[in-house]
Amino acid sequence: MSVIKYFSKTKFGQKFIGFVFYSLTSFVHRSIRWKYLIESEKSNIFNNNQKMIFCCWHNRLFLGPHILPRNRKINALQSSHSDGMITSTAFKFLGMNVILGSSNRGGMQAFRQMVKCIQLGESVAITPDGPKGPKEKVKDGIIKLAQITNSPIIPLVWSTKKFKIINSWDNFVIPMPFSKGVYSFGKPIYIKKKINENELAMSKQKLELELKRLTKLVNQELS
Repeated sequence: MSVIKYFSKTKFGQKFIGFVFYSLTSFVHRSIRWKYLIESEKSNIFNNNQKMIFCCWHNRLFLGPHILPRNRKINALQSSHSDGMITSTAFKFLGMNVILGSSNRGGMQAFRQMVKCIQLGESVAITPDGPKGPKEKVKDGIIKLAQITNSPIIPLVWSTKKFKIINSWDNFVIPMPFSKGVYSFGKPIYIKKKINENELAMSKQKLELELKRLTKLVNQELS
Protein backbone atom coordinates (compact mmCIF):
# COMPACT_ATOMS: atom_id res chain seq x y z
CA MET A 1 0.00 0.00 0.00
CA SER A 2 1.41 3.43 -0.97
CA VAL A 3 1.96 6.12 1.66
CA ILE A 4 -0.72 8.36 0.13
CA LYS A 5 -3.27 5.53 0.04
CA TYR A 6 -2.47 4.60 3.64
CA PHE A 7 -2.76 8.26 4.70
CA SER A 8 -6.18 8.56 3.03
CA LYS A 9 -7.47 5.64 5.09
CA THR A 10 -6.55 7.17 8.45
CA LYS A 11 -9.03 9.43 10.28
CA PHE A 12 -6.58 12.34 10.31
CA GLY A 13 -5.79 11.83 6.62
CA GLN A 14 -9.47 11.75 5.67
CA LYS A 15 -10.18 14.96 7.60
CA PHE A 16 -7.12 16.70 6.17
CA ILE A 17 -7.84 15.70 2.57
CA GLY A 18 -11.52 16.52 3.13
CA PHE A 19 -10.62 20.04 4.23
CA VAL A 20 -8.35 20.48 1.20
CA PHE A 21 -11.15 19.20 -1.07
CA TYR A 22 -13.64 21.61 0.56
CA SER A 23 -11.25 24.54 0.20
CA LEU A 24 -10.56 23.73 -3.46
CA THR A 25 -14.21 23.24 -4.42
CA SER A 26 -15.22 26.42 -2.54
CA PHE A 27 -12.59 28.46 -4.39
CA VAL A 28 -13.64 27.08 -7.78
CA HIS A 29 -17.35 27.57 -7.01
CA ARG A 30 -16.86 31.21 -6.00
CA SER A 31 -14.64 31.99 -9.00
CA ILE A 32 -17.19 30.82 -11.57
CA ARG A 33 -19.60 33.32 -13.18
CA TRP A 34 -22.88 31.52 -12.50
CA LYS A 35 -26.22 31.85 -14.25
CA TYR A 36 -29.40 30.16 -13.09
CA LEU A 37 -31.34 28.76 -16.02
CA ILE A 38 -34.96 28.99 -14.79
CA GLU A 39 -35.44 31.75 -12.21
CA SER A 40 -39.05 30.87 -11.31
CA GLU A 41 -38.05 27.39 -10.12
CA LYS A 42 -35.10 28.83 -8.22
CA SER A 43 -37.27 31.25 -6.25
CA ASN A 44 -39.70 28.47 -5.34
CA ILE A 45 -36.93 26.22 -4.02
CA PHE A 46 -34.89 28.92 -2.31
CA ASN A 47 -37.86 30.70 -0.71
CA ASN A 48 -39.43 27.77 1.11
CA ASN A 49 -38.16 25.14 3.52
CA GLN A 50 -40.22 22.21 2.26
CA LYS A 51 -38.59 18.81 2.77
CA MET A 52 -37.08 17.65 -0.51
CA ILE A 53 -34.88 14.90 -1.95
CA PHE A 54 -32.16 16.62 -3.98
CA CYS A 55 -30.11 14.59 -6.43
CA CYS A 56 -27.33 14.99 -8.98
CA TRP A 57 -25.22 12.46 -10.84
CA HIS A 58 -22.12 11.21 -9.04
CA ASN A 59 -19.85 12.81 -11.63
CA ARG A 60 -21.22 16.26 -10.62
CA LEU A 61 -20.30 15.97 -6.94
CA PHE A 62 -17.42 18.45 -7.27
CA LEU A 63 -19.78 21.44 -7.09
CA GLY A 64 -23.24 19.94 -6.55
CA PRO A 65 -23.27 20.43 -2.75
CA HIS A 66 -22.23 24.10 -3.09
CA ILE A 67 -25.30 24.85 -5.23
CA LEU A 68 -27.85 23.37 -2.82
CA PRO A 69 -30.02 25.89 -0.92
CA ARG A 70 -28.88 26.93 2.55
CA ASN A 71 -32.34 27.69 3.94
CA ARG A 72 -32.97 24.15 5.18
CA LYS A 73 -31.26 21.29 6.96
CA ILE A 74 -29.81 18.87 4.39
CA ASN A 75 -28.55 15.35 5.09
CA ALA A 76 -26.16 13.96 2.46
CA LEU A 77 -25.90 10.22 1.85
CA GLN A 78 -22.29 9.11 1.53
CA SER A 79 -20.59 5.72 1.37
CA SER A 80 -18.48 4.70 4.35
CA HIS A 81 -15.34 3.79 2.37
CA SER A 82 -12.33 6.14 2.46
CA ASP A 83 -13.39 8.28 -0.53
CA GLY A 84 -16.83 8.75 0.99
CA MET A 85 -15.33 9.72 4.36
CA ILE A 86 -13.22 12.38 2.65
CA THR A 87 -16.19 13.98 0.88
CA SER A 88 -18.21 13.67 4.10
CA THR A 89 -15.72 15.99 5.79
CA ALA A 90 -16.16 18.51 2.98
CA PHE A 91 -19.96 18.33 3.31
CA LYS A 92 -19.74 19.04 7.03
CA PHE A 93 -17.77 22.23 6.32
CA LEU A 94 -20.72 23.23 4.11
CA GLY A 95 -23.06 22.86 7.08
CA MET A 96 -24.62 19.60 5.91
CA ASN A 97 -25.23 16.50 7.99
CA VAL A 98 -23.86 13.20 6.67
CA ILE A 99 -25.56 9.79 6.60
CA LEU A 100 -23.09 6.97 5.98
CA GLY A 101 -24.16 3.93 3.99
CA SER A 102 -24.44 2.43 0.52
CA SER A 103 -26.05 -0.48 -1.29
CA ASN A 104 -23.05 -2.61 -0.31
CA ARG A 105 -22.55 -1.54 3.31
CA GLY A 106 -25.04 -0.21 5.88
CA GLY A 107 -27.66 0.49 3.24
CA MET A 108 -30.79 -0.40 5.21
CA GLN A 109 -29.71 1.53 8.29
CA ALA A 110 -28.88 4.58 6.15
CA PHE A 111 -32.26 4.32 4.40
CA ARG A 112 -34.12 4.27 7.72
CA GLN A 113 -32.10 7.27 8.88
CA MET A 114 -33.02 9.21 5.73
CA VAL A 115 -36.70 8.42 6.25
CA LYS A 116 -36.45 9.65 9.84
CA CYS A 117 -34.76 12.89 8.75
CA ILE A 118 -37.47 13.62 6.21
CA GLN A 119 -40.18 12.84 8.77
CA LEU A 120 -38.57 15.51 10.96
CA GLY A 121 -38.99 18.02 8.12
CA GLU A 122 -35.39 17.91 6.89
CA SER A 123 -34.14 17.38 3.33
CA VAL A 124 -31.84 14.74 1.85
CA ALA A 125 -29.21 14.84 -0.92
CA ILE A 126 -28.38 11.70 -2.94
CA THR A 127 -26.37 10.68 -5.99
CA PRO A 128 -28.84 8.21 -7.57
CA ASP A 129 -26.11 6.35 -9.48
CA GLY A 130 -23.56 6.26 -6.63
CA PRO A 131 -21.33 5.11 -5.19
CA LYS A 132 -20.10 2.79 -7.97
CA GLY A 133 -22.55 3.03 -10.84
CA PRO A 134 -23.52 2.11 -13.47
CA LYS A 135 -22.97 5.66 -14.68
CA GLU A 136 -26.12 7.81 -14.87
CA LYS A 137 -28.45 4.92 -14.08
CA VAL A 138 -30.93 5.56 -11.28
CA LYS A 139 -31.09 2.90 -8.57
CA ASP A 140 -34.21 1.88 -6.64
CA GLY A 141 -33.30 3.65 -3.38
CA ILE A 142 -34.18 7.23 -4.26
CA ILE A 143 -37.52 6.20 -5.78
CA LYS A 144 -38.47 4.13 -2.73
CA LEU A 145 -37.43 6.97 -0.42
CA ALA A 146 -39.71 9.40 -2.26
CA GLN A 147 -42.47 6.80 -2.27
CA ILE A 148 -42.36 6.16 1.49
CA THR A 149 -41.92 9.81 2.57
CA ASN A 150 -44.19 11.44 -0.05
CA SER A 151 -41.41 13.95 -0.71
CA PRO A 152 -40.54 15.40 -4.13
CA ILE A 153 -37.31 14.48 -5.91
CA ILE A 154 -35.53 17.62 -7.12
CA PRO A 155 -32.94 16.98 -9.87
CA LEU A 156 -29.89 19.28 -9.93
CA VAL A 157 -27.58 19.80 -12.89
CA TRP A 158 -24.64 22.16 -13.43
CA SER A 159 -22.09 22.66 -16.18
CA THR A 160 -19.19 24.98 -16.94
CA LYS A 161 -17.64 26.26 -20.15
CA LYS A 162 -14.21 24.89 -19.26
CA PHE A 163 -13.71 21.57 -17.50
CA LYS A 164 -11.68 18.38 -17.31
CA ILE A 165 -13.01 14.82 -17.24
CA ILE A 166 -11.31 12.19 -15.10
CA ASN A 167 -10.96 8.65 -16.41
CA SER A 168 -13.18 7.08 -13.72
CA TRP A 169 -16.28 4.87 -13.82
CA ASP A 170 -18.52 7.97 -13.84
CA ASN A 171 -16.26 10.28 -15.92
CA PHE A 172 -16.01 12.68 -12.97
CA VAL A 173 -16.18 16.35 -14.04
CA ILE A 174 -13.65 18.88 -12.72
CA PRO A 175 -14.69 22.47 -13.55
CA MET A 176 -12.02 25.04 -14.28
CA PRO A 177 -11.90 28.17 -12.07
CA PHE A 178 -12.98 31.55 -13.48
CA SER A 179 -15.09 29.83 -16.11
CA LYS A 180 -18.70 30.53 -17.05
CA GLY A 181 -21.23 28.23 -15.40
CA VAL A 182 -24.91 27.40 -15.63
CA TYR A 183 -27.02 25.40 -13.17
CA SER A 184 -30.66 24.42 -12.87
CA PHE A 185 -33.09 22.58 -10.62
CA GLY A 186 -35.58 20.34 -12.40
CA LYS A 187 -39.29 19.96 -11.93
CA PRO A 188 -40.34 18.15 -8.71
CA ILE A 189 -40.96 14.44 -9.25
CA TYR A 190 -43.51 12.79 -6.94
CA ILE A 191 -43.87 9.03 -6.51
CA LYS A 192 -47.18 7.39 -5.61
CA LYS A 193 -47.48 5.43 -2.36
CA LYS A 194 -48.34 2.20 -4.16
CA ILE A 195 -46.42 1.26 -7.31
CA ASN A 196 -45.66 -2.05 -9.00
CA GLU A 197 -42.33 -3.16 -10.49
CA ASN A 198 -43.19 -1.71 -13.89
CA GLU A 199 -44.09 1.67 -12.37
CA LEU A 200 -40.84 1.58 -10.34
CA ALA A 201 -38.85 1.10 -13.55
CA MET A 202 -40.81 3.91 -15.25
CA SER A 203 -40.14 6.25 -12.30
CA LYS A 204 -36.40 5.56 -12.52
CA GLN A 205 -36.48 6.26 -16.25
CA LYS A 206 -38.44 9.48 -15.68
CA LEU A 207 -35.75 10.78 -13.32
CA GLU A 208 -32.97 9.77 -15.72
CA LEU A 209 -34.71 11.58 -18.58
CA GLU A 210 -35.23 14.73 -16.50
CA LEU A 211 -31.55 14.83 -15.55
CA LYS A 212 -30.58 14.33 -19.20
CA ARG A 213 -33.03 17.05 -20.30
CA LEU A 214 -31.56 19.50 -17.80
CA THR A 215 -28.01 18.61 -18.82
CA LYS A 216 -28.85 19.35 -22.45
CA LEU A 217 -30.41 22.69 -21.50
CA VAL A 218 -27.45 23.94 -19.45
CA ASN A 219 -24.98 22.79 -22.10
CA GLN A 220 -26.97 24.62 -24.79
CA GLU A 221 -26.91 27.76 -22.66
CA LEU A 222 -23.12 27.58 -22.55
CA SER A 223 -22.63 26.91 -26.27
